[in-house]
Amino acid sequence: MKNRCVIVAGGDCCVAHIGLIAETDYVIAADSGLNILLDNNIKPDLIVGDFDSFKGELPSDIETIKLPEKKDDTDLLFAGRVGVEKDFNNFLILGGYGSRPDQNFAMYSTLLWLVKSGKGIRASAVSTGFEVTVISNSLIELYIETDEYLSVFAFGGDAYGVELKNADYELTDAILTPEFPVGVSNCKSEGGTVSISVRSGNLLIFKLNKRI
Repeated sequence: MKNRCVIVAGGDCCVAHIGLIAETDYVIAADSGLNILLDNNIKPDLIVGDFDSFKGELPSDIETIKLPEKKDDTDLLFAGRVGVEKDFNNFLILGGYGSRPDQNFAMYSTLLWLVKSGKGIRASAVSTGFEVTVISNSLIELYIETDEYLSVFAFGGDAYGVELKNADYELTDAILTPEFPVGVSNCKSEGGTVSISVRSGNLLIFKLNKRI
């Protein structure tokens, strides 16, 4: 039984990231993410996209959804919609981060859309040196290494009742606002599990290597 939806886009994605894909994952290739999967001998369960960036010939033995070039959804967001329709509640995006800052922001927005699409949905994205997660009206625990930063931002509006426990800089029943980045560059000096929660609102959470 497939228990997680992994969406592979065409951005930054190395062998280590591909190694995160398990046999029990339902894998969706978003446009040129198919090139990455095929180069690593991984056959996705589904291919979606307008294929403006895919290079090559589409496989005939994999279910494919061809999207129009003029559309409201990005290929990544459409792939997320498919995963939600298939009742997945755990999402991982690989290759979602690249050279275009607008597309990177669109990826963060896709994570927010996913977690707000149903109760208990978890969504994160991994790129070189960092992982980003969005939570909405919920709690998450993350293990922070000594060489990692933890940054927490209000996303999509003010966030109320924010609790940050077991970090070097803690918060209790705080209000975070998008225009005041007080949550940037936190850490856990000795390493360990940090608890992050928000009573009402959304948080954009980065766990990133201090050397990037």
